[in-house]
Amino acid sequence: MIFTIRDVEILRVLRWCRYADPSDLIRCTDKAAVENLVLLKLIKRHRPKGFVSLTAKGNALVVRTTQDLPEHIQLPYRSPNVERQVRSSRVYLTAYSAEVPVFTKNLSALAEKDGHYLTSFMRGKGANPWSNSRIATLLRLGDTLYAAHYVCPGIGELLLTDELNAFNNNTSQIKNVRRAFFFAGQSYTDVLAELGAAPANEPGRYVSYADAYRQLSLPVHLLSCDTTGSMQLRLMAMPDYRQVLTRSALQTKYAEAPPEIPSWDAMFDGKPFVMAADMDLRRIDAAIKAAKERGIAQIVMVALKPQVEAVLKSRYRETGFARVFSLKEEMLSDLGINKLYTPPLEGFRTEKGEVIDAPLIQATRKAGGSSGK
Repeated sequence: MIFTIRDVEILRVLRWCRYADPSDLIRCTDKAAVENLVLLKLIKRHRPKGFVSLTAKGNALVVRTTQDLPEHIQLPYRSPNVERQVRSSRVYLTAYSAEVPVFTKNLSALAEKDGHYLTSFMRGKGANPWSNSRIATLLRLGDTLYAAHYVCPGIGELLLTDELNAFNNNTSQIKNVRRAFFFAGQSYTDVLAELGAAPANEPGRYVSYADAYRQLSLPVHLLSCDTTGSMQLRLMAMPDYRQVLTRSALQTKYAEAPPEIPSWDAMFDGKPFVMAADMDLRRIDAAIKAAKERGIAQIVMVALKPQVEAVLKSRYRETGFARVFSLKEEMLSDLGINKLYTPPLEGFRTEKGEVIDAPLIQATRKAGGSSGK
């Protein structure tokens, strides 16, 4: 069997993430490839939830095919730690499908270019600069650096001051970027279920994600860890994405918004227009508030169709706050951002031009080749 680029990239993803839910891997690659790697004993399933990780044999293949790898770290086996790794991997794979560079070994790489970095690389190596931070991953998209938190019902509380300090202090070498947050989950509905909790009666040092969402002054974007979230990241990775998407959507109907109202992206037929595909709901709410203060009953917004159906229709259209439209597929196609990344099925070749097949890997192991342990 000749290994494909898809096979090798699945194994690389697991070297970076350590654990993943196979359904997340399948969404980003395909079912046959994942199942074949299980049959070849390159990846294994763990009971009781079926999460997958590399085997020693799979790790040996990654070592053979990849020059610059993150340090091999012993897999955690306590259930809470495994769950944490899987949640981080969901954000990672969402970025992977969006073609955000995810094989990022060092945080310093984000100082120069877009990328995705797992904070778990710095945990368990003596002094831990992230301490008990809930930041799962970091993403740089253009001129903005995002700290991604995984948010779901029952996720618990966080010490907001420490989260902000960890974000700022550990990324201080990354200059000339704005900072913002992603609150990510398996779906927008999951995230909103937690963010909709009532405020605490007696605020303390630890706060719920709902209270953190209300208190943060930095932008907070919702992110679903699925194909819609990947498309959202693709849009947000474009330079000046709000203006590009707004002008593409409105065409000749575009009119500049008043510069003193930053939450409006344009004017459309005399109404404020908001590009909502980045799922910054607080910005949408600010746009609605600014409109009401000026005697304008409704704003107009546009987003990806699944975002409209999952959140924006019920939250803004059915309440009368906004006219809500979906971005057209043709427009996304014209911008070259209508497709997500799937690793190709063509045969993988090393930097020396070698193909990799199953018998070769077996021979390497018998000869005492590295197992990656």
